[in-house]
Amino acid sequence: MNNQYQLIKDVHPGDVGWTVKVTIAEKSPARTAKKSPKKYQNIILMDSEGSTVQATLYDHNIIAFQDELIQGKTYLISNALVKLTNLEYRSQSGDTQWTISGKTRIQQVDENNSALLLTAYNFIDFEDLENHMDTNTDISIIGMVIDTRPKRMIQTRSGNQCQVQDIILVNKRLETIILTMWENFVDNECNYICENLAKKPVIIAKHLKVSSFNGVSLSTKANSSFFIDGPFDIVEHFKTWAKKNAETLNNIMSEKCYLHLTPSKISLPNKSKYTDIKNIQGLQKTQRFFWIKGKAFVKVLNQPFWYMSCDNCNKVSGANCGDIYQCVYCKYPNSKAAPRAKVYLQLMDSTGYINATAIGEPAESFLLCNANTLMNHSVSNPDSNIIDLIRLATEEEKTFYIKAIQQNEEATEFKYELLFVLSSDSTVTAGNQQSKDKGKSPMVEDEQSQQMDSKDVTPPPAKRSLFQTPETPLPTKKKTEIAETVKRRSEDTCDKDLLQLILGSAKNYGDNGNLPADITPNKFIVDNCKNIYFASHETTAISASWCLMLLASHPEWQARARAEVLEIYGLRF
Repeated sequence: MNNQYQLIKDVHPGDVGWTVKVTIAEKSPARTAKKSPKKYQNIILMDSEGSTVQATLYDHNIIAFQDELIQGKTYLISNALVKLTNLEYRSQSGDTQWTISGKTRIQQVDENNSALLLTAYNFIDFEDLENHMDTNTDISIIGMVIDTRPKRMIQTRSGNQCQVQDIILVNKRLETIILTMWENFVDNECNYICENLAKKPVIIAKHLKVSSFNGVSLSTKANSSFFIDGPFDIVEHFKTWAKKNAETLNNIMSEKCYLHLTPSKISLPNKSKYTDIKNIQGLQKTQRFFWIKGKAFVKVLNQPFWYMSCDNCNKVSGANCGDIYQCVYCKYPNSKAAPRAKVYLQLMDSTGYINATAIGEPAESFLLCNANTLMNHSVSNPDSNIIDLIRLATEEEKTFYIKAIQQNEEATEFKYELLFVLSSDSTVTAGNQQSKDKGKSPMVEDEQSQQMDSKDVTPPPAKRSLFQTPETPLPTKKKTEIAETVKRRSEDTCDKDLLQLILGSAKNYGDNGNLPADITPNKFIVDNCKNIYFASHETTAISASWCLMLLASHPEWQARARAEVLEIYGLRF
């Protein structure tokens, strides 16, 4: 081959005798063409100037070059077929594209061009993903895999069955996100990740989609590409960080808080993103997701507010609660039957109304209680309609994020699913905010940061203060902050306050061996701080919430309560 290498931009259709030195920047999975049974695989090649070209392999050439064209490696390529790209694809693939076949000459070069490859990535922070939710934006991310979920089969709206698997990513801010891998990525990348999960692989991904499924999550696209533990300095830095924070990461993995909505913080949209309900019908053919502001009402009070589901795919189940069985939908052999909230409601603003369905977390957020409570309530009080809880849920104006669903391409009517319920006074988990006043309790700091940051809101949690107890696990970062505060206060020489008395008791109990074997002095201190917080800040809210729930569950108690009030206050009430 020639020692003089050309650049990608200098190679044109019809040229001969050229050689280009390129690095494999992306390698998408092989797939079948839409209009023919032919298989093809796209590869993105990058030269020394950072210019790229799409090269394609077809049918038997895909397997023939499988071990020769490796992502991240550098090659000398010549004699590929160069042709002009169809006009409709030029914005995505460039003016020309190459076809690699048996006639193409390929020679690997021992070079490390990892720094050049990274210039093609524009990484998005986890906390900024919501800005790209349900859009066509291609997302690039870097994260460490800390967990995977079982594979499952799902049925698409077109009737096809697809294999998917979720992996859990964490960043250096200890924020987590779920990435759903589809089809070929399950058999290839996911299998490799599962085999090496103990090593906590770092992935660099490109061409991902942000969806509103299960909070805010990521999903692969047909052209997604991955580097898993790639040859990059940024990966080594991530690995070093993970070793230093191994205990914290292990706590996150054991608590598995990421199995709920992720991320926990959602921002209210700009006013320009709101849509009046009367205008939705005219937009739903070109737009499927809408922000609306208004109130929600439950018009049918005798509806079931829950159903039994598979805990792996959320499809309906005929099993009893807690039973382990093989789901007929996702095929997972160890599925567990669990209740899932569901409510049919009406969304209304000043311009009109639409009927919608809320399932799972959005339903719990709206009804202000979880699925287990709804199930227990309906079993113990089958004739009750939990009217009081519903009335409480419909009093406040909220922001709703909905999806318009078309059953099939011929259907003219759309159904609507409620995905998020946001409230202006919802609490914010300020996990990534730093304390300014080092002398204050982390829980007090958390409350103050919530008051100062009025733009950030969160979906009302499925488990409100009604169901929170001192046994509720604290986020790992809060435990760390409490431990840091404890360390500082233990060194203080001022008069003893409540915290220092706790410190003294913990030390004495630990020295005398009076603490249980599974309770360390640090855990004893954190648990006591947590109990004090609940006692001082949550007592009234918990009491009022329990009263409402118990009164709603026992109508006869309401009559007794009214009679007692009238007996004490008489006509003055």
